[in-house]
Amino acid sequence: MINNKIDSIFGTVGVFAGWIILAFGIYSCFYSLIGISTVIVGLFLAFTNTSTKIDFENRKAKFSNNLFGIFSVGYWTDITSGMSLSLQKTTKSQNIFAFSNQKTTNTAQDYRIMLINEKGIAIMPLKKFDKKEDAENEIAELTKKLKITS
Repeated sequence: MINNKIDSIFGTVGVFAGWIILAFGIYSCFYSLIGISTVIVGLFLAFTNTSTKIDFENRKAKFSNNLFGIFSVGYWTDITSGMSLSLQKTTKSQNIFAFSNQKTTNTAQDYRIMLINEKGIAIMPLKKFDKKEDAENEIAELTKKLKITS
């Protein structure tokens, strides 16, 4: 079984804010009990992510939200013979506003191996790659390991 981290739920800005809130919460714990709740919020923002677990022996996959990076919330999906894998290019952009009212847009592109059901609908991402060639090689390997006929 392998576990592939896909994304941070709150994005780059949310993770950075989580670390700042966490540091402030740790500092304020020395002076007040309110700091404990601030630490909990910081931990939630900084470490919550999404991932996909693949069980090759039982031919199952689980897309889950990992709360605090520990508690996995999701369900297992059986991989049947009619399913297939495809490659999908994903583009995400974030707008960041500075104090001087300047807007900066960060754009990130990646390639995701998607599990496709019998009707041709994408169910879940299995893995994420920065390079298309790596993703194409991994599709061939996952097809063999999961015994998917396309």
